[in-house]
Amino acid sequence: MALYPVNLDIRDQRCVVIGGGVVARRKIKGLLLCSPQIEVISPEVCREISDFAAQGLLNWTQRAYQTGDLLEAKLVFAATDNSQTQEQVVAEADKAGILVNVITDPELCSFQVPAMYRQADLLITVATGGGSPALAARIRKELATYYGPEYGLLLALMKGLRKQIVLSSDNTVHHKRVFENLLNSDILAAIKTQKWAQLESILLDILPPEIQVSALVQKLKKQEKTGWRHCHVE
Repeated sequence: MALYPVNLDIRDQRCVVIGGGVVARRKIKGLLLCSPQIEVISPEVCREISDFAAQGLLNWTQRAYQTGDLLEAKLVFAATDNSQTQEQVVAEADKAGILVNVITDPELCSFQVPAMYRQADLLITVATGGGSPALAARIRKELATYYGPEYGLLLALMKGLRKQIVLSSDNTVHHKRVFENLLNSDILAAIKTQKWAQLESILLDILPPEIQVSALVQKLKKQEKTGWRHCHVE
């Protein structure tokens, strides 16, 4: 079975988690980064999920799953240890055309959640088609050793530059050359070692003169100092 990779925008979308144990908690922590409306349905939940509910990060309906609980859901996670409940959730989701992930059986899933590694807006995923989550987790950990916090800041810089470079001219060939020159330079090393003067010098050599390099570097320094650099592993 070949799976088609896709990144979903689930901001403010209803995402339902049936179950309240350790696996449900892990799925919820991944969802929280994406700002959906999370509904947990379970008679009991682990302490961390209870804390999330107390903080207003999700809504906890304290009862067993019932038909109709998936109404208007964007995503559904069947995360219980009851096979009958899992099958009922899948049946309702399939009938309504809702994407469903079943923690106990990859074959019942209409989508699978890959192992994920984040550095701010940089997202790297690893999937094995459900064949070996342990292998996916191992590869994810290896990726984390290569792509440190500096990559999150590099992405923030490139994101800030992209619009300005595109607006600077209609020459797409020139745009491509500028982006290639940036990535082939020592800007990543300068960011990693926080050598801001060196970074500014490199950018001045490569970028069109109308781009305010000093302002970009100052913004990047501020992001680094305020703890913007972070990672998330799931």
